[in-house]
Amino acid sequence: MGDLEAEVLVLGGGPAGAWAAVSAAASGARVVLVDKGRCGASGPTAFGLTSLWNMPPGPARDEAVRRDHAHGGHLGDPEWIDRMLDETYRRVEELANGGYRFPGAGQNGRRDSSRICVDGASYLRRMRRRLREAGVRVLDYHPALQLLTDRDGVVAGATGVRQRDRYLPWTVRAGAVVVATGGCAFLSGGAGTDVDTGDGLLLAAEAGAELSGMEFSSAYGLAPVLPSPSTATHSSAAPGLALHFPTLYDESGAVIGGHRSAAFAAIAEGRRVYAALDDLPEIVGIWLSRQGVVDRMRRIPLRAVLEGTVRGTGGLRITGTGCATTVSGLYAAGDATTREAITGAVSGFGGQGGAWAIASGVWAGASAAGFARTRGIPRTAAAVRGAGLHDRARIDPRAVVGLVQEHTLPLRRSYWRSAGSLRDSISELDAIWPAAEFELGGHGADRLRARQAAALLAVARWTKYSALARPETRGMHRRTDHPGVAADWRVRLTSGGLDEVWVRAETRPCLDPRDDAGHESVPVARAIASQESILAVSPRPPDPDAPAPEPQGRTQAGQESVLAARAPTSRPLPVSTDESAGGRHRGAADPLPL
Repeated sequence: MGDLEAEVLVLGGGPAGAWAAVSAAASGARVVLVDKGRCGASGPTAFGLTSLWNMPPGPARDEAVRRDHAHGGHLGDPEWIDRMLDETYRRVEELANGGYRFPGAGQNGRRDSSRICVDGASYLRRMRRRLREAGVRVLDYHPALQLLTDRDGVVAGATGVRQRDRYLPWTVRAGAVVVATGGCAFLSGGAGTDVDTGDGLLLAAEAGAELSGMEFSSAYGLAPVLPSPSTATHSSAAPGLALHFPTLYDESGAVIGGHRSAAFAAIAEGRRVYAALDDLPEIVGIWLSRQGVVDRMRRIPLRAVLEGTVRGTGGLRITGTGCATTVSGLYAAGDATTREAITGAVSGFGGQGGAWAIASGVWAGASAAGFARTRGIPRTAAAVRGAGLHDRARIDPRAVVGLVQEHTLPLRRSYWRSAGSLRDSISELDAIWPAAEFELGGHGADRLRARQAAALLAVARWTKYSALARPETRGMHRRTDHPGVAADWRVRLTSGGLDEVWVRAETRPCLDPRDDAGHESVPVARAIASQESILAVSPRPPDPDAPAPEPQGRTQAGQESVLAARAPTSRPLPVSTDESAGGRHRGAADPLPL
């Protein structure tokens, strides 16, 4: 295969990527879609059931939007949620009219329910068929490694390798690019997340894209403890393991009540947590029995699995309703984007994630097609310089991945956070970044593994810096040293940078005049120019008539970012490592001495 041209190039073949490609093609664009695996058969959606939040307009939807906004810690945007539901409702009708029968559907082919549960594999097969019908060229096993830009710095395509053809390079020049490569699960072994290594986040950041909500990256799931060695090379080989266990039990057989946090606490203490075989679908139970997982009491031991930004909220920052990123010519959809406008500080497990994949894919594809019509396909483009792509490898990528997992996978590192543990992680991850950037590389499969290691490291650093910069507990972000919700921190945090990571607080007015305790807070205001309708509460300004506080000596750990974010400036929020913990400073100085 020689170099290709397309008006729109879509990176990623999951639901968001498929919808983006179909949408761009419907807008009249010539579309190429490249996937790291096989489009329609890889990724988390392909390994179990997925739900779609699907509600017609009316009072019930209005109330659901209100509840969702409150549940997300008031970081979402009701206007975006409502717009997403409009789009999803139309597209579900479109699927039903096209012959797709949803489970439990009536004669109209669609379930009349606020949340539709679909078999992920059949859903993706239908979307692959739609890609073919729309004339989209699909290239399986073509992971993207770098973006291309033209001489004006506008994204103009991508380049990567062909896994099934001796890892030879491929290049697609395009008028616009949609990143739909999914989130990052840090190779935790979650069902279908082996392809979710943050590649798209890294290549976008290398082109200058910003991220948002990366502190909301601590989503965990529960998965069966598979024997080692297992007949399956990866836990995603189990059919339907991406499911929610209805009831959990401890060693004595007692039900673990309350939130799943109780189960995670038990696991962290070294106790066993089980699911009952009889609670699972028959096909899943048969597979697990064959693996020797089920004990004499027909129980299945479970482990905590980090799902990172796949079930979390953080991702590429989008600047408008067309899902454009902060880089010209680059659009994003699905789990590769921040979902704060939809889910706020919590996971989109209840159907929001599936609905967002549809809506953001449709919007990104149509917007990319419109941009490409105006811009055209550039005649020449150059690859953006990337980390971990040197011809000769001087370090083993497994060492980088191992360090990243040491600081991300354990519950004590990501589910529960504190300034001390975050600074420790930042220190070690920062220290290895120069080596990962300049000494990872190789040829063939080694090149792909090196690039994945660099992406995992970059995403881990963004999550740690962002988590340190938010000194409160909100949604899935839990700070043991700041256990309460802070009304002054109903803001979103953007981040970026590679050699030097930066974090910046966005201060946007909120649609809800009440604070997190339900009391009246700052006045409601509309978004100002360039801020669209993604709204959040700005920190309360200081009282100019209030006396200056007396010096209190040493700043309390974790509070330096509070003071920086309250400053009326758009400069990056500096977060440093603690040298007393053995760290090495590689960024801007703290705003106050520690």
